[in-house]
Amino acid sequence: MFPENDIKTISLIGIGAILRRRRRMILATAVLVFAGVAGLTFAMPKRYETRMKVLVKNERADMVVSADRSDTSDYHGEVSENEINSEIELLTSNNLLRQVVMKCGLDRLQRAADPSVAAEKAVRKLQSELKVSPVRKANIIQVEYGDTDPKRAVAVLSTLADLYLEQHLKVHGSPGTYEFFKGQAGRYEDALKDAESRLAAFRNHENIVMPDQQKDVTLQKSAEFESALRQTEAAISECRQKIDGLRGKLSESKPRVVTQARTSTNQYSVERLHTMLAELQNRRTQLLAKFRPDDRLVQEADQEIADTRAALDKATKLTGLEETTDVNPVHETLEIDLAKAQADLSGLESRRDELARQTGIYQARLLRLANASEPFDDLVREKKEAEDNYLLYAKKTEEARIAESLDQQKIANVAIAENPIESHVPAKPNVRLNLALGGLLACLLSLGLAFAAEYLRNTIDQPAELEELTALPVLATSCGD
Repeated sequence: MFPENDIKTISLIGIGAILRRRRRMILATAVLVFAGVAGLTFAMPKRYETRMKVLVKNERADMVVSADRSDTSDYHGEVSENEINSEIELLTSNNLLRQVVMKCGLDRLQRAADPSVAAEKAVRKLQSELKVSPVRKANIIQVEYGDTDPKRAVAVLSTLADLYLEQHLKVHGSPGTYEFFKGQAGRYEDALKDAESRLAAFRNHENIVMPDQQKDVTLQKSAEFESALRQTEAAISECRQKIDGLRGKLSESKPRVVTQARTSTNQYSVERLHTMLAELQNRRTQLLAKFRPDDRLVQEADQEIADTRAALDKATKLTGLEETTDVNPVHETLEIDLAKAQADLSGLESRRDELARQTGIYQARLLRLANASEPFDDLVREKKEAEDNYLLYAKKTEEARIAESLDQQKIANVAIAENPIESHVPAKPNVRLNLALGGLLACLLSLGLAFAAEYLRNTIDQPAELEELTALPVLATSCGD
């Protein structure tokens, strides 16, 4: 045996010598290895692979079951990596694969007395044989599966696709939302009708249609009537002062005034007294003819004559004043103005009373509106709240109905982009590749075995080896028996 520390330098000639010496070993080893690989290749059962592709998209927004009044649709255009990973997890979920196993009968292919154990083994085998992977730079998930029966491989993937679509709709959907929102919409519709009826009854009772506008109009009218009332009271006061002034002036003025004045003597009276005096003197003369001067009749006649003369003297001395009077226009004007002022005062007082009555009416109406505003606002708020809730839940009911219709039509954010197709060419074993690898393996193993045997050899078969080891020329060799 060669020393362990010696380093063997193998030249091309030495390699050729080794190959010649170990040719039988190399050939036998290569044939055995290649035959073994070929036998295993042809003995392996044929497996037929099929595949399908699932497209992940965001064309349908997921409905959010919430009472939020804002837009509740969870919609975004781009598909995220998390969504693709979620769909992959859903595709490979144990529950989904178990359903596939039971529908396709894969559990019957397992050797187990207990059906549960057989189903569990089939699920594990399906998990190991099912290849689910995302396609780079695409919203596509590729699913591959192989089986000894090509029809069964297609059936497994087709069943997986159908169950996956149902599971996707079930996971992303909300069963019962339509009935829930429909019930809520009916409830708030009844509440809305009740609020509307109570509001209408309150309006009819209080005679209120638009309280804010009515309040503004009533307040404006009340202010106008109050202003008119103050103006009327001021006018009444002014009119009374005017009447007092007219009465004072009227009391100072005379109803008639002298338009003409003429002075004259009392000619008619003087002439009449002269005539009477002459008649009295004649009668005295007649009496003297019958009676004595001291007789009573004569004395009476003398007294009458004396009185007549005295009256005649007085009448002669008196002068007559003849005056012409007419209606005083100032007095008449004052009377007219006074009558007019009194009529105006009566009208103003009537106007004041009416304005006071109207002002009281508007103030009472304004007070009633103020008292009715709070309950009216409460009823309006209740109606508005019930209306908003009804509209909200009616909208959500329609959204839920559309979502359920989409679920029934199996319209989802995933679609089978490529259906599985039955393969007629087995994917495994790859005879050419296996034979090529078997030939390569046979060569490597046979050569390795030859070189290993040569390395472990402790004899010298050729003179060249001896010369190489001793560094001396070999003159002759001999072979012993």
